[in-house]
Amino acid sequence: MAFTFAPLTNNFAIDYIIQLVIDDTGRGDKLEEIKRRIQRAIMKHHFKDFYKKDHIDVIYAFLTIDTEQVIDTTLLDRFRSLSYMRKFQTVDINGNPIAPTTEGGDLTETAPEKAFDGYGFDKLNIFYRSGTDIKIRSSTPMDQVFLGYYSFPIIEPIANINDWLVNEYPGLIAATVKRRIFKDIGKDDEAKMAMEEELEELLTLQTNNITLQAM
Repeated sequence: MAFTFAPLTNNFAIDYIIQLVIDDTGRGDKLEEIKRRIQRAIMKHHFKDFYKKDHIDVIYAFLTIDTEQVIDTTLLDRFRSLSYMRKFQTVDINGNPIAPTTEGGDLTETAPEKAFDGYGFDKLNIFYRSGTDIKIRSSTPMDQVFLGYYSFPIIEPIANINDWLVNEYPGLIAATVKRRIFKDIGKDDEAKMAMEEELEELLTLQTNNITLQAM
């Protein structure tokens, strides 16, 4: 498929969305505002759900072997929300090397105020959030965990955006931007039409996401 619009950011997917917006609004004079609104729209629609395509699996290594560990989430790339965690074992209970495994290593998330049992003792094999930290209590010493988390999208610089929402649902991002542009310039009927387009595009995204989760 060939397109004849001029490159504005040297990012084809972003330039395509910009052209969709300019074609429908006729406001090429608002180029810089359109770029900013594209970035905001990307963030907005990522925040509407926890999408599988935003999920990352990593091994997190601690500096020491211990039954109590702390994960600094600021060290996790674009961390948004944790989805699961398991002990990643490379040694047995005697310290002998074994094939790396997460078998039997489930860690359960709990609220900080529920990290103790009815007798006031620490619950084990749990983790809980405390500010930007995730605190872990294990029944066995560990130096690594296998965890999954949802990430924030990269929106800066705009020329480097390589985002699945932008690539797969450009009409959704464009409709969100058009709605705001029309609203700002007082074209309420056009803004309403753009909102309806946005809702249709969003429904397509959510339907496809539900189908993906069911597979």
